[in-house]
Amino acid sequence: MGDSSNGHSTREILIEATARRLWDVDESELRILEICQETNLSTSVIYGHFGSRQGLVDAALLHIFAIVTDQMTNNLTTVVSGAHPTGSFVDTLYDLLTDPAHQAEVTSQRQMFLRVSATALSRPSIRPGFLELYENFMKRMDAMYGELVTRGLLNDQLTGHQWAIFMEGQMLSRAFHDLSSKWDSQGDWLRAADQMLSAAKPQNPS
Repeated sequence: MGDSSNGHSTREILIEATARRLWDVDESELRILEICQETNLSTSVIYGHFGSRQGLVDAALLHIFAIVTDQMTNNLTTVVSGAHPTGSFVDTLYDLLTDPAHQAEVTSQRQMFLRVSATALSRPSIRPGFLELYENFMKRMDAMYGELVTRGLLNDQLTGHQWAIFMEGQMLSRAFHDLSSKWDSQGDWLRAADQMLSAAKPQNPS
């Protein structure tokens, strides 16, 4: 099969339909017949493109990971491009991690980041594609955090790469906190972050 009438290839249509299902259910609950019904495509077409059910699931999970990492990068780009007084930057960074206006969406993105990462640890078939996406994501984060260090908004005792690793850890930690709020509060996070950032650039007395 070639391109469909809406401009998406058959492969893209199948990946997107499967990705939508995987946002809501575990892959063990995914039914190929449901994908066939949604896309009006046969199982033979699916297996012709992906070789197996797992091939389709792998492609859909990588598609989800690409979407999630692009959104995270876009969010940070918004922060980097804005003008922020140093004193309010901690709050801005916290809002980037939590995005109170879109809490459910941000929570879902963090959980999917963790879910696909866990799958890559245990499933060799998905690992090469995952590592390529992950490396590109971290390079972009590295560059943007480096700019924030240069502008004096982040502690310059750390490099942009080190900040990228640190903030990734915070994001993964919050994915666990989404399951239990016992060990997470905005006040505690802000106080800890303020201590991390307060050494940014010493203020010269005037």
